[in-house]
Amino acid sequence: MRFFDSLTHVTQDGSWFGERHCDASAPRLLDELQQAGAERALLVAIAGYQSNDYTMEVARAHPTRFVPIAGFNPVELPTTRRIEAVLKGLKAQGFAGIKLHPRLNGYDPLDDKMQAAVDIAGELGLTVLLDTLFRRRGLATRHAPDVIDQLAAHFPHTRMLLLHGTGPTMLELYEIVRACDNLLLDLSFTLLRYQGSQRLDDDMHFLFKTTDQLVTIGSDFPEASPAQALARFAQLSQGIEQRRIENILWNNLNRWFPLPP
Repeated sequence: MRFFDSLTHVTQDGSWFGERHCDASAPRLLDELQQAGAERALLVAIAGYQSNDYTMEVARAHPTRFVPIAGFNPVELPTTRRIEAVLKGLKAQGFAGIKLHPRLNGYDPLDDKMQAAVDIAGELGLTVLLDTLFRRRGLATRHAPDVIDQLAAHFPHTRMLLLHGTGPTMLELYEIVRACDNLLLDLSFTLLRYQGSQRLDDDMHFLFKTTDQLVTIGSDFPEASPAQALARFAQLSQGIEQRRIENILWNNLNRWFPLPP
């Protein structure tokens, strides 16, 4: 069974957010992908936490395995013109998309600069990977599906992979994704984070059973391993047709990020 992991990260020294509770090194990721039989993965940096340069270095060393995604923090930049210039530079380096992380980078997901980045990324043909777990201490945030609904309506030309599927509101997000050709609903992290909640297990099974062409999964390595993500998916997808499983594990992401000829 072919597997395209929707979300992986690496760091040069193997630490993860400055700690050593897990090994985020490239050799370990490659070993974990091999053990799980995962053929491809999105290799993603988070602005301020992982290096774009190192992410690209690893991706170039394994071009058939990794699709490089740059970490990008739009609120650090002074103007929309500067946002456009930096995004053009990232595309020229070979990045296939950008990762926007409002929570870790401390901005509102509907900030004007954030929306400018989504708009410009779409014009440049860059895919936006949006972390949809927006809640953070000290900042009241609008309901996550409503935020994404607004972004999808304003920027229908921008492909967005909605990482973690807004967690416990995934079915509300599903209603938005199925109405928009430019969106994919991703359940990396969420697969394991909410294990034990029967309601959310049932919700994920429902999504896998009914909207297989709009859903992806991933490990969020090093938070979990590809094998752990696949094992959890196997639990939640029992009784689902093989063609649907193939879409979720491989076809959907491979369609968005095909290997160059």
